[in-house]
Amino acid sequence: MSIKAYRFQLRTRPGVERLLRRFTGSCRWAWNAAIAEQRRRREAGEKFSPYAAMCRWLTEWRHAPETAWLAQAPIHPLQQTLRRLEAAYQRFFAGRGGYPKFKRRGQEPGLRFPDPKQFALDQGNARVKLPKLGWLRMRQSQAVVGELRNATVTAERGKWFVSLQVEQPDVLPSAELMPTLGIDLGVALFAALSDGRTVEPLDALKQQQRRLKHAQRAVSRKVKGSRNRRKAVDRLGRLHARIAAQRNDWLHKLTTELADQHPAIAIEELKVAAMSASAAGTADAPGQRVRQKAGLNRAILDQGWAEFRRQLEYKCAARGGAVVAVNPAYTSQTCSRCGCVDAGNRTAQAIFACLACGHAENADVNAAHNILAAGRAVWAARPTACGAEVSRASPARGRRAAAVKQEPTEATPAAAAEAR
Repeated sequence: MSIKAYRFQLRTRPGVERLLRRFTGSCRWAWNAAIAEQRRRREAGEKFSPYAAMCRWLTEWRHAPETAWLAQAPIHPLQQTLRRLEAAYQRFFAGRGGYPKFKRRGQEPGLRFPDPKQFALDQGNARVKLPKLGWLRMRQSQAVVGELRNATVTAERGKWFVSLQVEQPDVLPSAELMPTLGIDLGVALFAALSDGRTVEPLDALKQQQRRLKHAQRAVSRKVKGSRNRRKAVDRLGRLHARIAAQRNDWLHKLTTELADQHPAIAIEELKVAAMSASAAGTADAPGQRVRQKAGLNRAILDQGWAEFRRQLEYKCAARGGAVVAVNPAYTSQTCSRCGCVDAGNRTAQAIFACLACGHAENADVNAAHNILAAGRAVWAARPTACGAEVSRASPARGRRAAAVKQEPTEATPAAAAEAR
C-alpha cells in the first residue's frame, strides 16, 4: 500500500477564518509552552519528558483557569503538535537537527486530524467536515481516490488549505515493461525528449524579476518592526507564493501528460545541490565569475528539476510504470548513433556533430537518446523476483555529491548563464 495526499484550498468565511486562526494559535501556544517546560526541567536537572508526559501537561493547561481557552480548540491537533515536538527533540538527540525553537506569530504548525473517524468528506458537494468547524467548502479539483487516513489544515499567505492523505494499493510494473522515453533536462530548454520534442521553460521566477525587485526594495525601505514593513513582507511573500504556484501547476500538467503517454521513463540522476552551489569560495580562496554562477544557479533552481522528478515518479508508479534514473556523465558528448565519446562532438550549446560518423542533431535531443538507451540497460539489469521489481535500500550518500553532467560553456558570460 502507498500513501497519496490531495491538497485543496478551503473556501472559508470570515467567521471560520477567525476560528482557524484561534485554533492554530492554540497549537502554537502549546508548542511554545512545552518547549519552555522542557527547558525548565533540563535546567532543574530532570530528564526529558516524552509525548505521554507532555499530554498530561496539556490536560492540566486545558483545565487551568488562566488557560481554559485551550479547551475551545480540538484536542487532537493539540496532541499532534506535541507529537511533532517530540519528533523534533528526537532528531536533536540523534544529531540530525537543531534544538527545537519557539514559534512566533505566522509560524503556526497547523491542525492535523490523525484519525479518519474525526472528519468526513463529501465529494459530491466538494466539502469536508472537521471537528468544531463543521462543513467547509473547498475547491476540489480532482476526485479523492483511496481510503482516508488523516487530514491537515494549514495557512499559506492568507489562504487556507486542507491536505487529505489516502491509502492506495500499489501497482507493480509489468515484467515486460521497458522505458520508452528519455528526457534531458536543461535551462535554455527545460526538456528535450527522445521522440524529438522539446519543452520550452516556464521561467516563472525570471518572468517576475521586475516585480520581485520592487517588492524587495519596498521591504528594505521600511522600518524594522513597523506595521508597514509587515505589510511589505506579506506582499513579497504573496508574490513568491504566486511564482511557486505557477511553477507547480505547470510541472503538474507536464508530468501528467508524460506519465499518461509513457509509463516507464528514463531521466538523469542530477545532483541539483552540487550544480547550484555557490562559487563565492572563502576569504582565503575566493571564487571566480561569482555573479555569472549566481545567475546560473538561479536559472537552475527556477526550473524545479527535483520537483519534476518527484511528480513524475509517483505518477508513473500510480500507472504501473516507473522512472529510471541514469548517470548523466557524457550523455551530451556521446553520439547516439555510433557511440563515439568526444568533447569535440558538442562545441556549442545546441549543436551536436559527431566527429566519427558525421551524425548531426539537436544536442539535447541526442542526449535524450543516450539517456533512453542507458535507462533501458539499467532497467534490463535490475533485480527482480516473481516478475516484480525488488525494493532495496538506497545507498548511503555524502552530503553533497559532485555534479557529473558534462556541458560545454560558451565564451561569453551571457551564453554561460544560459548553459547548464
